[in-house]
Amino acid sequence: MAPHDVSCPKTPCAAWAFEGHTRRDVVVVADRFAQFAREDRVFTLSGLLAMLGSGGPVAPGCHWIVHFGQGIDATDGELLETACEKSEGTVCLADPAAVRRPSEPPVVVHKSRPENVLLAGVHSPAPAHCRAELRIHRDNELVLDHHTGEHVQGIVIIEAMRQICIAQFETAIRPGLTPAAYAGVWKRIDLSFQDFLFPLPATVESLIVESDLDRETNLKFRATTSVRQQGRTVATAGIEYSMIAQGRVGTLERRKAGQATRAYLG
Repeated sequence: MAPHDVSCPKTPCAAWAFEGHTRRDVVVVADRFAQFAREDRVFTLSGLLAMLGSGGPVAPGCHWIVHFGQGIDATDGELLETACEKSEGTVCLADPAAVRRPSEPPVVVHKSRPENVLLAGVHSPAPAHCRAELRIHRDNELVLDHHTGEHVQGIVIIEAMRQICIAQFETAIRPGLTPAAYAGVWKRIDLSFQDFLFPLPATVESLIVESDLDRETNLKFRATTSVRQQGRTVATAGIEYSMIAQGRVGTLERRKAGQATRAYLG
């Protein structure tokens, strides 16, 4: 990589330029994604901290810019900032503020535990269009038992698509309705995978192409969703779903649960 001219080390890393030095960009991911970390351009959190703590192997005349991959949270960011400060300017974080930006509150995506939220920075430039960053916590329920290599499994993509639809409803549509709690009920998913998803930054989008809001107890939607990473489309889906008032869902579930139990027991 070509040398960069020096500016002020106190400026954000992206603005750094080091006269007569070589810039090397690397990525840090949670230890959960160790299979993806090759320790030349991608490091696990523990591996990078150990390397920085030992004082190497950043070669003389080389400055490292560390980017955040998946599974790194604010606590990890603080550890990395401290380690970078001890490197005497040879290592810095590309965007220290990025890791401090929180994931969405669990209620926005109808989850109970913060680590199971897959979205951050939900934004709707129009009610029918919603976009968010993919944010995978290292202890997310869907990545705790995965053995198929370096990529992030497809079930995470499916759940992220579900969450973007819910977040779009909760942040862009429900505020204009009569106050009520809703539950999402999925009717159809037409899903295609175009590529692997890796534990690097990615985005999730939803575009509502059709809706029926005539009955506030049963709101119907058809949306197209996608997950993109580094300019490539990883997966797309056409989803038909309803947002049903919680009281109505409860009544419907109790009735159908009784029917299922009676059918099973004869």
